Amino acid sequence: MNSSQVIRKASFQLVIAAVACGALVRTLYAQEAGGGAPPGYLNPTLSAGQRAADLVRRMTLEEKASQLVNQARAIPRLNVPAYDWWSEALHGVAVDGTTEFPEPIGLAATFDVPAIHEMAIAISIEGRIKHVQDVRAGHSNIFEGLDFWSPNINIFRDPRWDAGRRPTARTRS
Repeated sequence: MNSSQVIRKASFQLVIAAVACGALVRTLYAQEAGGGAPPGYLNPTLSAGQRAADLVRRMTLEEKASQLVNQARAIPRLNVPAYDWWSEALHGVAVDGTTEFPEPIGLAATFDVPAIHEMAIAISIEGRIKHVQDVRAGHSNIFEGLDFWSPNINIFRDPRWDAGRRPTARTRS
């Protein structure tokens, strides 16, 4: 086989591969969007606002309501996975195997803003790692999301802790 035959054969194989890839992409888009172009919420060239508006427009009232709780249900017809919005990182990601830092009141007493910033970076890295591990394991449960209920501006006004409103944990008679 001379070089022109090799080039011709390789070119033919490249054209066949390109046609096959194009057909595969068209098939995937057709399955995902019901035969037309991909829906707007799956189009990464649109802004986040446009994508969100398109997704909400496609959701039924029941589907919208199912997203208003921390254990948001999956919407398979729209490729929306289940997601649990409850994660905490008040002084570290609140799951086993992560770093636990001092309570915020103690951190504030250090007046060491650069060290607190480094702590926040470590917490964010550990949070992303734990989330990826959980997604790869195929689940989304409490404390496995990417959003965190922290840091608090003023922990004494945070209703989850209640400690700032009463002088002691015991009631007096």
